[in-house]
Amino acid sequence: MAQQQLAAFLSELNLSEQRVNDALMGENVNTSVASEALQNLTRFVSENAPSLPAYELRRAHSEITKFKTRILDVEEKTRRQGKFKFTRTSKEKPTVGKPPPGCTEEKVKNVRVAEGLLPTLSGMKGETIIMDSQESSNKDIWLDNLEKSTIIIKGIPSALHVTHLNHCKIVGGPVQTSVFLEDCFRSTFVIGCQQMRIHKTKECDFYLHIGSRIIIEDCHACRFAPYDRILNREYLGKEEEFNQAKLELAVNHWNSIDDFNWLSTEQSPNWSILPENERIQLQV
Repeated sequence: MAQQQLAAFLSELNLSEQRVNDALMGENVNTSVASEALQNLTRFVSENAPSLPAYELRRAHSEITKFKTRILDVEEKTRRQGKFKFTRTSKEKPTVGKPPPGCTEEKVKNVRVAEGLLPTLSGMKGETIIMDSQESSNKDIWLDNLEKSTIIIKGIPSALHVTHLNHCKIVGGPVQTSVFLEDCFRSTFVIGCQQMRIHKTKECDFYLHIGSRIIIEDCHACRFAPYDRILNREYLGKEEEFNQAKLELAVNHWNSIDDFNWLSTEQSPNWSILPENERIQLQV
């Protein structure tokens, strides 16, 4: 890279780093804004990486890593302080929707109703649970520590937080804001949302309708496909629900993935497109 080009790169790099830093300043940090600024910074560095001096590239990677750590620290702190605190519209404890055939009332009793920072559903194995619209709409849903279970979410949650899933299937319509996944293994997710962050997740399939780029970190063998009405999901009221969640059916970034562990311009080895002949078709 010529000296003049390097100077121009460093100038733009400093501006990009400053945008991320500014987004992380103050008491009420918006991590979505910070993450978007960091995505732009990461892409800028990746695009210029082949022609950068090694020491400048190392410095840029180091700064990106520091920013990632800061964002994750803020998110974790926010979550501990009640970002995923669940609310309900009445004092009455909500009940889980009617179970599908083969799912007894006794199984439904295993549902841990959200209270404070407790998960909405937790500690289940081999269960099939339907959450109806009354249970989910305009609420933050947290699914935790589930194994070999199927969770069907009807309605429009405000946010979805998923942690420690093993061989599960999560099927839903649109989520108003963000979906956050962490430490999931060999599970399938069919969902619509505005934003998605995936951490420490392996061998999972995602069928998505999403309004922005997907962020993955510390992931392996994740596969992505569109939330498509022909291949996997069509249901009565789908268009109305997506409109309520302000998700445009004509705009879907299901294959736009930013891997925070892969700064090269080449395809990340940690994710791939799910082959069409392996995509599921749901009847739920």
